[in-house]
Amino acid sequence: MQLSEYFQLWKRSALLIWHAVPGWTSASVFLLVVLGLLPGASVYLTKLTIDSFVVARNNPDDAALFNNTIALFVLTGASFVTAEFIRYAAEFVRSAQAEYFSDYIKNLIHNKAADVDLEYYESPIYHDLMEQARGESQSKPLAILENFGAVVQNSLTLISFAALLLPYGWFIAVLLVIGSVPGLAISLRQNRVFHEWWERTARDRRYLIYFDSILSHSDAAAEVRLFDLGNRYRTKFQKLRRKVREEKIGWLRRQLSGKAVASAIAFGAGGVAVAWIGLRVFYGQATLGDFGVFYQVFSRGQGVLGGVLNGVGQTFANTLYLKNLFAYLDLPLRATQPVGSTPFPEWIEKGIHFKNVTFRYPGEERPVLSAFDLFLPAGKIVAIVGVNGAGKSTLMKLACRFYDPDEGSIEIDGIDIRKFDLKELRRNISVLFQFPMRYQEAAAENIAIGDCMSDATDEALRFAAEQAGASGLISKLPEGYRTILGKWFPNGHELSGGEWQRVALARAYFKRAQIFVLDEPTSFMDSWAEADWFDRFRELSMGSTGLLITHRFTIAMRADLIHVLDQGRLLETGTHRELVAGDGLYASSWRAQMKFAGESEQFVEPPVISSAPAEC
Repeated sequence: MQLSEYFQLWKRSALLIWHAVPGWTSASVFLLVVLGLLPGASVYLTKLTIDSFVVARNNPDDAALFNNTIALFVLTGASFVTAEFIRYAAEFVRSAQAEYFSDYIKNLIHNKAADVDLEYYESPIYHDLMEQARGESQSKPLAILENFGAVVQNSLTLISFAALLLPYGWFIAVLLVIGSVPGLAISLRQNRVFHEWWERTARDRRYLIYFDSILSHSDAAAEVRLFDLGNRYRTKFQKLRRKVREEKIGWLRRQLSGKAVASAIAFGAGGVAVAWIGLRVFYGQATLGDFGVFYQVFSRGQGVLGGVLNGVGQTFANTLYLKNLFAYLDLPLRATQPVGSTPFPEWIEKGIHFKNVTFRYPGEERPVLSAFDLFLPAGKIVAIVGVNGAGKSTLMKLACRFYDPDEGSIEIDGIDIRKFDLKELRRNISVLFQFPMRYQEAAAENIAIGDCMSDATDEALRFAAEQAGASGLISKLPEGYRTILGKWFPNGHELSGGEWQRVALARAYFKRAQIFVLDEPTSFMDSWAEADWFDRFRELSMGSTGLLITHRFTIAMRADLIHVLDQGRLLETGTHRELVAGDGLYASSWRAQMKFAGESEQFVEPPVISSAPAEC
């Protein structure tokens, strides 16, 4: 990095800290200045006290000299006590400042994590950067402030010490510098080496978190036991942890060796200086007070100068971490807010049009959709069916602007959705994801978070639960809608996969949106419950535009319109009757599945579309 880059990062860090905690920062700077000046004053008072004591001892009958010595002694003690109290106050201020600032940085990272495009979450580079940003980078801006504070405090102390040492000769300052410079050089070198190691091992640390979660998280507990994976992942964790641990201990060993060499040089320089002043006192060329002052100033001066140089070194080292934090906060967004957004239609009249859309996921060469054209009429329920990888769920992600198409556009009533305010667009779309989140909160909260802007009345929550078929299971819970779902927290109640899906469906229904997108909404339901569920869904979404992404023909057949996708292309469109009569892919899959169902003693599994007729 160039020096100008360091200065830019320091400037941005200072502004960030000031914006986050201006009051605590002002108090901290004031206390640091006082702490910087007090040591010099204390040392000078010590010299005056010692010299006054020697004079008073040689003149025992002079009461004025004795009283002066007592006054100086009290004043010197008061300076030490004051410095100690101010040091405690400074520690408190720094701790409070760190707490507030840590929360501020965490909030910035959370905001960024919520705003970045979904594509970042599918990139390992992003996860490496996230690990670095939410790791030590959170504390580094404040560490830089403390480094600057230490440099300012120690510099003020050093200036006052230099004024006291100046009468003894300029070469004393040279010894002071010679004793401290090696420590700075070693610190800069070792900090740079550690930072390079820390960046290089970001992925290793993420793997350690991954292995640890498999061994300890409830979601993996059953499979770990069934497949006897415990030893496999313990071995992986321990092997990688051993590698990381040994590398870090090796760095600590080298750092310790370097510090030992630097300390030996510093002590050698200090020994020469103290021996010199001792000889002067011995030959009567300096007073005992001079010796006391010199010893304090020089011994403490080495530490102070070392503090200045170390503060500079730490500042440079911590700046390396800031690159990661600011790189994360500066990640560009593709799904950006439009300038001068167009109001979203109060009611969709025409429909949603995927117009000549081409889209490929970041880092992929093969497009998921290519010159894709699809129209979803307003007020209708449309089913999208196709094999895995056909592009069904991608349509949902594009409609929500989790991604923007590489070519073409998605229009609602003829308006490109990129012209709508992003939050307003998403506020008008309710989605049941194929693998919905299991929020470890009360049943009522699990439903209410579907629309945080709506008034979550008991009536509204119960209505959404009834429409999703979840009211019965919730009423049987120990505390009804107040029951904590999941087993992460005390008194939680675990649900089955189908029950979790019903709660997620209620969450989607609670959001009174104009567009409903349901991705495999009945995957956990039996075939007998599907018809009842679809009737309730049609009633709920009356007048809204519904999009069902499904493998099940028994649910797709009830939609107003069916689109068949294969490898990002639209193969067929029509009602169930029209598609069966058309004798295409849909019809062949339907007949094969119906043949299987007819030859079975009971209908076990609803028909699932496949790219070729299913074999019995």
